[in-house]
Amino acid sequence: MDLLSLLMKRSLKLNFHLLQTIKIGDKMKKLLIFLMFVTSIFANVDIKSLDIYKNLTFVKQKLDSQKHTQKLLGQVNIEDIRFLKEDNCSIGDYTLENKEESDELSKLISEAKDKIVYKENRIKALKSNIAFLEKTSLNSVSNSKMFEESSNFLKKEVLESYNYIYELEGFIKEDKKELNELLKRRNTENSTFLNYDLKCKKDVFVYYPLNNINKDGLYDINYNSNKKELEIKNSYFITQSTGVDFENIDINLYSFSYVDTVQPRKFYPQYLDLDMPVALSSSKVMIKKAKVERFNDMASAPSYEYNEDTTRSYFTALNVTLKSGKKQQVLFSNEKYKANNSIEIDGYASSKAFYKVDFKSDKLYGFINSRLYLNDSYIGKINLNGIKKDENNSLYFSNNRFIDVKKELIKDMKEEPFFSLNRLKTQKIWKYEIKNNSNKEEFVSLIERVPVSKHEDIKIELIGSTKVTKLEKNGKITYDFNLKPNETKTIEFGYEILKPNKN
Repeated sequence: MDLLSLLMKRSLKLNFHLLQTIKIGDKMKKLLIFLMFVTSIFANVDIKSLDIYKNLTFVKQKLDSQKHTQKLLGQVNIEDIRFLKEDNCSIGDYTLENKEESDELSKLISEAKDKIVYKENRIKALKSNIAFLEKTSLNSVSNSKMFEESSNFLKKEVLESYNYIYELEGFIKEDKKELNELLKRRNTENSTFLNYDLKCKKDVFVYYPLNNINKDGLYDINYNSNKKELEIKNSYFITQSTGVDFENIDINLYSFSYVDTVQPRKFYPQYLDLDMPVALSSSKVMIKKAKVERFNDMASAPSYEYNEDTTRSYFTALNVTLKSGKKQQVLFSNEKYKANNSIEIDGYASSKAFYKVDFKSDKLYGFINSRLYLNDSYIGKINLNGIKKDENNSLYFSNNRFIDVKKELIKDMKEEPFFSLNRLKTQKIWKYEIKNNSNKEEFVSLIERVPVSKHEDIKIELIGSTKVTKLEKNGKITYDFNLKPNETKTIEFGYEILKPNKN
């Protein structure tokens, strides 16, 4: 058999296996699409609610009184399990057993991984064939016609092999997308099974941590300056990857951590020149949830409510459906509050005019990322450090570019002797020119700062021609005034410092 025949036989055999691999992949893809529509095999996992804390998430799952084994979601430790039941209900010994998943979703994941491996191996084979062809020597071919045919064949086979590799890499990219979608539905290959002996007439629930969940909170805050109304929309974007669809559950959202400090620190006397020991005591806190009456078992539309107990508050989203592997927005509240806007100038820093909104909330909101909108126009994103209930709250919506602020240092006297060489005097005076270039009258607050003395021999006196509205002990000074359209306000602010001369 001549060289050309050997090369053709090797390449035909390789390409035959390549086509078979692609055909097998197509069959697996059709099988994948078919199985994706199969009814969930987890119908026996009855999830009732989720409790989302800042650091942990817990799931409340109903137990089947007719069975002695129940599948839990993910990997669970026996010390983390709690049973929610009536006092007259009896639960005997219970154990946990970890098992590797062997359901249809696991088969789909395994098949998707195999598809990728098959194609990756085929690429290795093609690269090996290319290396063989490129190293093949044609020196033994004496016939010029045969030499030309063999040379052309080698070039053609190398080119086709590279094209096959390119196509296979495209198939692998699509296969990995399919695999990622499957892994989003369940990101673990192991599950925990609860074995129990249950003797109860009423429903019993098991309560345990859920790790297969991601959540990101966000406030959407919009101020309508025409209606003088502030809207706060409290949402969470939740992805649960348990492999189970949660149907019509309740989600309780807490603004604090599950493990928290629940009592004051221990009292110790304080002694001079001795280290003061500190003792911390913490334990788990469970909040008594507001009872939600269900009048029937029919699926209801999603809704939300706000609950308070003795010491804490939380939001609840009702009748929520969370599909496994899909990020979904869950609304926990959408409230509107009467508000007033004004201008605040930070003279002690950038001397810019910021648009300020003051309001009172009837709910307590925790720390969360927030998007700010002014009259539905996007302003920016901030980390909001909570909103207090029944207290004055302020939010800032960036610069008001219609308010022009000019600041000039008009006097700067540095530590000159005062009456005698024993005391030094320092004076600084600034002049502000603030102009309203808008067609609306604005209420403006200029905030400045004077040094605060910590020694009785250092005297500080406020100077300047403009009367101060408010002077606080921490050195914060406020000038309040109304500014009509096209009006300019001039303010002189300064201070004088007298202190001992150390020389």
